[in-house]
Amino acid sequence: MPGDDGPAALAGPNYRDAGLSSSRMVRFVAFLRMHPILCLAILTPGIPEYLSSSSAIQNIVLNPVWFLVQLAVNVGQYTAGALLIREALIRWRKGWVTAALLALAYGITEEGLGDNTLFNSNNGADGVLGSFGRFAGVNWVWSTGVLSFHVVYSIGLPILLLGLALPRTRGRSLLGPRGIVLAFLSVIASTSFETVFVYRLFHFWMGIPLLVGSLAAISVLVVVAYRTPAGAGRPRSEGPLLTSRTVGTIGFAVFPALFFLEYYVPYFGVPAPAIVALEIVFLVSMGEVLLWGIGRVGNEYLMVNLACGFILWQCVFGLLVTLPFPFTLPLIVVAVLFLIRLRRAYATTASPVPPPGAVLGA
Repeated sequence: MPGDDGPAALAGPNYRDAGLSSSRMVRFVAFLRMHPILCLAILTPGIPEYLSSSSAIQNIVLNPVWFLVQLAVNVGQYTAGALLIREALIRWRKGWVTAALLALAYGITEEGLGDNTLFNSNNGADGVLGSFGRFAGVNWVWSTGVLSFHVVYSIGLPILLLGLALPRTRGRSLLGPRGIVLAFLSVIASTSFETVFVYRLFHFWMGIPLLVGSLAAISVLVVVAYRTPAGAGRPRSEGPLLTSRTVGTIGFAVFPALFFLEYYVPYFGVPAPAIVALEIVFLVSMGEVLLWGIGRVGNEYLMVNLACGFILWQCVFGLLVTLPFPFTLPLIVVAVLFLIRLRRAYATTASPVPPPGAVLGA
């Protein structure tokens, strides 16, 4: 997800916080401004898990104990992971390419070491993709899509939206040394819990080769992310060339297109390696379009609309998979209201040029 220098450049200090149209909202935003980690905890796992119904919100009534266990694991992974990546971006002074590489490392941690969906051929989450596109113990077609999902929904959008909704947090560290240690321990503990849970549920263990390979891949991604120049992935144009409708459509269409490639194209006899290649080409092409036209400055409203597109698809997906009892509907309403306020705030506010030296991490 491109930007000039990432979310820190998206909203200058003179921006009003999104949604200040009522005294109640003013108080709520003021509370979140004082507790930005709580704001990030709402975005993660709210966007990737609960909007999509991957974690069932109805369990808050049907099985409250399990709901609390899931919530603790989700926050322990998603929120802590996003905090660590955001902190790395600020301290290393890096941009969106580094964010994407670290998000891939996070995705392997969650889906490989934790849920084991990258390797388990009998996992309900990946369905037919547990067998199609499987080689050397890895579900490659599924892995391409689900890791892309984590780059966007688990890490990219929450960091971006935090900076847009609470611009005063941009470039500001939220974790001290103790907080970084606690976040690491949180990711390790929640991932370990998932590993044990998956083993008890599916009687599946990835084995030493895949474990070592996963840890090696995570390590390589972190090293490459650290060495990636801060200017990598810098938008080509000074100002926006794309319309808000175009970037919103891109955001909405990316994952339906990936879903089509993964679950429908195989029925036409297309081999798995070709599908993985098509997915990668498609993702790179969409990224190139955004880099060409989203602009380095004055792109805040476009970034809001890009986020809107991604989240609206997540809302639609969550609604469809919960029919005929759409338990995600209250969350969808909250998400849509949030996006409406965010769009209004940035549509009516001037776009200042980012200050020199601004870095990703808002």
